Amino acid sequence: MTQPSEVLTPVTGGSQADRDRDAAHSGEDDIAVFHPSLVTADVGFFSWDIATGEVFCDPETYRMHGLPQAPSASMDAFLARVPPSDIEHVRAAMRRMLSATGTYQIEYRVKGADGGLRSMEARGRILPGPDGHPARMLGLVTDTTVVRARSEAEQQRLRVLADRAGRIRDFTASLAASMTVEAIVEAAEAGLAAYGASGLILLAPHDCHLDVVASCGFAPEAVVVLSQAGPDDRTPISAAIRSAAPVYLSSPRDLADRYPAVATVIAATGESAWVAIPVPDSTGTMGACLFSFTEPQPFDPDQRALLSAAAGLLAQSLERVRSREELHALATELQRGMLPRGRLDASRLTIATRYRAATSGMEIGGDFYDVVPLSGGRSALVIGDVEGHNLLAASLMGQLRTAVHAYAREGHDPAEVLSRANQWLMERNADPDRALFATCCFIVVDPVAGELAVSQAGHPPPVLAAPGARPRVLACETGLPLGVDASADYVTTRASMAPRSILMLATDGLLDAAGDSDDELATLLEALRANTHGDLERLADALVSVPGARAEHGDDVALLLARLEPAVPGRAGRSAAAWLSAWRRRPLELIRGAWEAGRGGGAG
Repeated sequence: MTQPSEVLTPVTGGSQADRDRDAAHSGEDDIAVFHPSLVTADVGFFSWDIATGEVFCDPETYRMHGLPQAPSASMDAFLARVPPSDIEHVRAAMRRMLSATGTYQIEYRVKGADGGLRSMEARGRILPGPDGHPARMLGLVTDTTVVRARSEAEQQRLRVLADRAGRIRDFTASLAASMTVEAIVEAAEAGLAAYGASGLILLAPHDCHLDVVASCGFAPEAVVVLSQAGPDDRTPISAAIRSAAPVYLSSPRDLADRYPAVATVIAATGESAWVAIPVPDSTGTMGACLFSFTEPQPFDPDQRALLSAAAGLLAQSLERVRSREELHALATELQRGMLPRGRLDASRLTIATRYRAATSGMEIGGDFYDVVPLSGGRSALVIGDVEGHNLLAASLMGQLRTAVHAYAREGHDPAEVLSRANQWLMERNADPDRALFATCCFIVVDPVAGELAVSQAGHPPPVLAAPGARPRVLACETGLPLGVDASADYVTTRASMAPRSILMLATDGLLDAAGDSDDELATLLEALRANTHGDLERLADALVSVPGARAEHGDDVALLLARLEPAVPGRAGRSAAAWLSAWRRRPLELIRGAWEAGRGGGAG
């Protein structure tokens, strides 16, 4: 029942012409000009003398208000039939209506003869007396209880439909936005209510057999039994797949009659209706979606259409995400194949690297890193980022890494290495349709002298963390990215590096994400400071896990950490790591050298 505060809608007043016409008519036959908005069998007439409070009406009006029939009654007797919760609203509406002559309309509730609440609508005209003030109210009263109930039921039905439509829209949007299988499962669990379902089992083809991709609302043993999809028809899912048609079970009796082998297990779930819908993938291989319901279901045509659409959406979204994940895995492997393999070694340097792809599908980023052994026990540390996320960027990354590696092995100064790399890229960018630029940071570490020679080409600067000191960003001239200007100059900046210090080189996927604010950059530097004396691999894991520095920022993350180890006595400046690295690269040379050295010693 609608509350009176929402339905009291008096219409009063009118133009001066209306009031003049009202004054010219004072008989009860004026009621003929009124047209009630609702036509039902329960319609009555009344006339109220405002001055005396006396009301004259027909028997139908008395009956509708639960009053005994009499020659006349008072307005107070009619108002006494209004429920206490509504009376103040009704009186306030009447005061507004009686403030002027003209037409009116009011909706209110009264207690019927059976004690139940009835909805009424009264409309009519307020006529003036000789002095022009309101003197008499005439009108028709209609019992709108049935009509209002129907209207409210229809409004409720429309609200339910609108709510369901909203839930289905949200469910569809969630599936469209899902980028992982886990996200699809979450969307499915949240979207069951949109279809009135309480449980779900989703089977999809994978590696020539059917896998249970998602399940909710079922005990594990029920999932095992129901997900059987053999050649027989022992379960609703197997029957749906074999026949390529939905299987509807409106009640537990239907389930027991048609699938007695699974009825006992399913009865324990407390569900009362089920539907198994076959869903083929793009290759025609059949999967299935099973919905369950807590109440018996009629499965009318509209419901069947909605459930079939939901099953299809789930299957399509799952196939899309699986295909995307497979392509992404392939792209990541291709990209990793262009980076150095295995653990990187350098003279008196312990190296740790990390790479995390933020791209998806067949997108491939251009982040790279490298460690280049140089003469005199020195090593070059390189990190860079090629513009774009595609096969062209990845191909250029591989070529650029090779070019920088070659220029470094030629023994050039860091600035000269970047200058030559820039010229190489400018020549390659002669084709404007394939032109790309890249950033790069190139550092030569001399572990014996404890010196760094740094040159940058538009790349984020390196960070140096010395023992007992706070990590600091090295002040280096940034320079232009490679491939932008053929005449670009690059500068070599020199700095010292004490033993046990750590150099951090990273691409902007880490540094820019963590540098969105001073607080986040401070968090990254603090993570570096807190782990300076710990294991370098754990430090690398900690850095790529710093809040704000994860892959959702839409860029790849490449990280290279290098710790300068103290000199090992008796190695003539060669660290154990460098000797092992040389052994891996040139075992035969080392054996031959040792044999020849032994022969020379024996002859002496």
